[in-house]
Amino acid sequence: MLDNNGAILIAIFWDSVGGTVEFRYRLKYEGAVADQNVLPAHAGAQSLEGITWSFSLLTNYLVTGEIRHRGALDPRMKVYISPPARGSFITDVTIFLTQPESLFLTSVLGTYAVSTAGNAFNSFVTYAFKRVCGVFDQGDEDMLKALNKFPSGDLEANLDAIEPSMTRAHSVIGDGAERLLITKPRAPVTELNGTTKAYIQTDQKADDPSEHEVGVGALNVNQGSGRVFFQALGKTVPFQVVKEPDAGTYTTLSWSLDQYARGLESTIKIKCIEVYSIDGRIKRFIILSATRI
Repeated sequence: MLDNNGAILIAIFWDSVGGTVEFRYRLKYEGAVADQNVLPAHAGAQSLEGITWSFSLLTNYLVTGEIRHRGALDPRMKVYISPPARGSFITDVTIFLTQPESLFLTSVLGTYAVSTAGNAFNSFVTYAFKRVCGVFDQGDEDMLKALNKFPSGDLEANLDAIEPSMTRAHSVIGDGAERLLITKPRAPVTELNGTTKAYIQTDQKADDPSEHEVGVGALNVNQGSGRVFFQALGKTVPFQVVKEPDAGTYTTLSWSLDQYARGLESTIKIKCIEVYSIDGRIKRFIILSATRI
């Protein structure tokens, strides 16, 4: 789809022969050296990797219903970037989805009609980007109507999944560009700038420890990190163990992971410091101790 100046806009179409749906978003870096159609190599590459990986993680969820943080993505989706255009630093992200009748998005909506699927896809991406950057407000509430069919807790869990890559997407802000505009036809998705960079990089720690019942889903003993499933929120939460935890902490964490791998009851109790984002989302736990129930 082209505008009057021949610029590529977001396109959504359903190929009835090939069974393919396509989404296209525009990324435009503005300010500083970006206005000369260049970006600093390292910061610019980090930013492009971060924003495109965020698109990829969200798309993979809409294809599979699984929340990923790393690893290979579903083969029914492909995400490409096109060569930058002149006039600031501009590139397009194109997302192709195949086998539309088998996608998680289709099962949630009960249809893969282009208008319904397109609205839900765009609402999901826009909501995630705006929430994680701290710019979602009451004027955006209408888009939630398109998302009320998704499982409870999945929206927030996807915010956790893309926060690291959205942090990398801000790498070039203040270091080669002043802002990154993400757009679709005649409407913005969101803008990354100095304010959103400060927001996404800010953590808040709870003043006092708290206790939670969780199950360990991943553990790296060497790094003292992993993820636990927090039933109260219906999602997994990353954790870091303090350098000198209470005795038996790692034994308990390992036991829970082993139980989880066997499909057995794996609930344990952790004492931890909660780390929040500015909007109140629990970002991670700093574990002080872990005990079996």
